[in-house]
Amino acid sequence: MSKIANYLDFKNRLSALSLKAQRQLAAKFISDVLDLAEDPRLRHAVEVAAKSDATAEELAATYHTVHAIYVETNPQSDLLEMDFARQAAHFVTAACLVSLSPAGKDDAPAHLAQKVAMYCRMARTCSSMRHDDDAPDFAALGSVVERLVEGQYRQVENFEAA
Repeated sequence: MSKIANYLDFKNRLSALSLKAQRQLAAKFISDVLDLAEDPRLRHAVEVAAKSDATAEELAATYHTVHAIYVETNPQSDLLEMDFARQAAHFVTAACLVSLSPAGKDDAPAHLAQKVAMYCRMARTCSSMRHDDDAPDFAALGSVVERLVEGQYRQVENFEAA
């Protein structure tokens, strides 16, 4: 397969994958940001999404568990006191939730892996932001997110080659 050079290539490659493949790739994306969330139930959710033989019942049960975490961890921060670490953990939870999304048939839900990739990027973005007195410090943000994006591109290339 050819090298992924930009977001459109990435999006097109992901949308061509089956539901099972999208879930497995989504689990790989989440693994790269799982360090931002402390709840051990999320690690289990990633393991379930990565399984090639996960049953519909197992996916549904795990989805409901992750939904509960999502509700519990909603940062609901006032913009003046934004807790970026908490927001990052919430984005990781959202990625897990999407990765386990129920599907009525074997067709991939529209852009499941792409949505997970975006939540992972937002999680890493939030974790990279630091507050000083009045505004976040974005100094290191570009290189951190760029490394994550490049890593996601390589994961898709390697996944297809496997």
